[in-house]
Amino acid sequence: METNKDVKNGVNNLLNKNCISIKSSWEFINKNTTDMTDFLIIDSIKYPLFYWRSDPQIEAVARNAIKNIGGSVSLKISGLIRKNYRIDAFLYKALDSAEWILDSEIKKITAYFNTNAVNVTLLMKNDKVALLELSSSLPDGIEEQTRYTAWGKEGMESSRVVSTKTRPQSVYMFKDDDKTYEFNDSTLELYGLSYEDSIKAVEIFKVLKEERNIKSNLERDKKLRFYIEKVHESSDKNKCIEL
Repeated sequence: METNKDVKNGVNNLLNKNCISIKSSWEFINKNTTDMTDFLIIDSIKYPLFYWRSDPQIEAVARNAIKNIGGSVSLKISGLIRKNYRIDAFLYKALDSAEWILDSEIKKITAYFNTNAVNVTLLMKNDKVALLELSSSLPDGIEEQTRYTAWGKEGMESSRVVSTKTRPQSVYMFKDDDKTYEFNDSTLELYGLSYEDSIKAVEIFKVLKEERNIKSNLERDKKLRFYIEKVHESSDKNKCIEL
């Protein structure tokens, strides 16, 4: 079995499996400590990559918040990420997810910041409410731990069951030495990649086969950066900011 070395290797395996030939040149660029997210360069144009849009757990919350809980009314995103990811970048991801899951743009922002953490309350234009509780305090190399929970008129939808504190694995292997080996791999073509990298590979695959309109990410990036400025303004001025 081939072990993927990196995201690009995983993408090529998905393309080969589905017999898809890409004429455009492309390159994946990992985010650095000052970036908000990773990038995909296609024919020399650099696009921000919203890879979390291919996370099956977040996708399920977004889908079921609309269809299976009587229509969502509120959302809570509570999570920890490694320090070197940076709190603004974590916020960038959460703000995009909040608008996606609640199917609305943001109307008002109230926020409280410190060096490694932020608490944000959002009022959406459709009058739904989101609460973001985020911290970039985990040691470098530790996997992100975030729960997405949407409440509706008839129930709730969450990316993790109430008693689950860490992300479940796809495969558990038990050995004689009492050590449990855990694997995030859910498809053979992505074997060896971390959960996060496998999601990035799937999102790039969707972009390259034109299932995603990545050109719209450029304008989306500007809007998310504007929201982050307003989050800081709310915290600095200790007031609610109406957009």
